[in-house]
Amino acid sequence: MSVTTVACVLRRASDFECLLMDYYLSLAEQTHREGVRLLTDYMARHRRRLQQALSRFPGDTYKRISVLPIRYEPVSSECDRFAGRTLDPDATAEDVLDIAIELDECLISIYKQVAQQDIDPDVKDLFDSLVRMEERDEIQLKKIKALDYF
Repeated sequence: MSVTTVACVLRRASDFECLLMDYYLSLAEQTHREGVRLLTDYMARHRRRLQQALSRFPGDTYKRISVLPIRYEPVSSECDRFAGRTLDPDATAEDVLDIAIELDECLISIYKQVAQQDIDPDVKDLFDSLVRMEERDEIQLKKIKALDYF
């Protein structure tokens, strides 16, 4: 496990969220199914959880915690497998939801790795809130899948 800063982990997560938004927008453009297009467009616009969580902190608090050292083992093999991943234009909403659930699980593993450490309470609060947001999203996606909404 290496030592890095809170800002480095957050930058990596932010880069991953941008990758996800681009991924969903690309899927929306490729698909022939209207339900899949609506689903991927919706998912692309709702991948801003990190900015939402950070907005709760005053600037001075973020500046203070962003330079704090933390132990972090990159989970790049889990997350990087989505780079360049495509779906067939005839993919179903279930196919898209399966990938979205995997993506949420990847982010959850990144955030939990930090949140489970003995760290500054503000850092723990930030990463715990990110875990909760991603877990709620994962539950929502599983509900949508179960209801065969699209």
